[in-house]
Amino acid sequence: MDFSISDDDRILRGSVRDFIEGEANQVWREIEETDELPDGLIAGARDLGLLGLSIPAEYGGLDLTVTQKALVHEMLGRGPWGLASYISVHTGIGCVGIVRFGSDEQKRRYLPKMATGEWLGSFALTEPGSGSDARNMKTRAERDGDAYVLNGHKTFITNAPKAHHFFTFARTGDSVSAFLVDADTPGVAIGQVFDTLGHRGSYISEIVFENARIPAHALVGEEGRGFDYAKRCLSEGRTTLAARCVGSAQKAMELALEYGSQRETFGKPIADHQSIAFRLAQMSARTEAARLAVYRSAWLLDRGEAAVRESSTAKLLAAEGGWQTVDDAMQIFGGNGYVRCEYMIDRIWRDIRVARVYDGSSEVQQIVIAGRLRKGDVETAM
Repeated sequence: MDFSISDDDRILRGSVRDFIEGEANQVWREIEETDELPDGLIAGARDLGLLGLSIPAEYGGLDLTVTQKALVHEMLGRGPWGLASYISVHTGIGCVGIVRFGSDEQKRRYLPKMATGEWLGSFALTEPGSGSDARNMKTRAERDGDAYVLNGHKTFITNAPKAHHFFTFARTGDSVSAFLVDADTPGVAIGQVFDTLGHRGSYISEIVFENARIPAHALVGEEGRGFDYAKRCLSEGRTTLAARCVGSAQKAMELALEYGSQRETFGKPIADHQSIAFRLAQMSARTEAARLAVYRSAWLLDRGEAAVRESSTAKLLAAEGGWQTVDDAMQIFGGNGYVRCEYMIDRIWRDIRVARVYDGSSEVQQIVIAGRLRKGDVETAM
């Protein structure tokens, strides 16, 4: 069993880490204060090709494997989550569906401009009454000649206020279908833009569809297959989000170790006290376990496996373990950690908390895992 990565992948990981530490983490306080991502930071992400991670080379993207994307997202997790979400939604759930299920015409129209970042993508699934329970979706798309007419309300949609288009799900009859809806379509409007606790600069909002008429060729794949497409996008999205949680947990542990080596109580660094030393050891163990689960899920997806249980397992372990690790780091920082924007740990603490909620809450991941177990999916074949 080989756990090594190629030299090219080491360079990829290193270049993203250098970008995050050298650029993004140098302006994190500015992002927190303004709730905006600096133009120079977005330009730097474009220059690295980070807006084309999932796009085939023929359309100008990097065409990375899921494992390579996990490497990238782990490094993005070391920095502000507003930037990480901006990139991950655009290149992940906002892009994978087009790459995998879109028509040739849709790929030619959207992917080249998404690869350069000229067009920003988004993913519109969640509704006020159907977050984890997506089958309770109310948004409808009624066929009318050579068009569909959309009516409904989406919420908590990342990138929506800045997006060129939305990979949107709506009911068609008794089933759900997927559509590419351009933001400038008449009848499409941005609702409330949320002032979130973390993820500063990531532009999360509502979308309202009111008799929005879209061409029939905006349908992605086959009518009625929307849930199938969403599941495939979400398995990959949960894996890369889990990788981001690993990156944040690793960064928090490093910050806590540095602080604990400098801060002294009772005549010695607090990291030398057994209670703190054991806490650091547990932080490391949790992070390593989550990292292994993430990369196994990515490996399975690259082999063409559905990895439903494995991606949910990775997300559950990484989100819950990452939150515990970051909260433990806050405890090590003591009162200093509770001062807003003084040390980076408070930003990580606010960012990572939502990982236990979105892309399927931790409770939903357990429902998914238990459901797979009942279907006989009890052990991953290697």
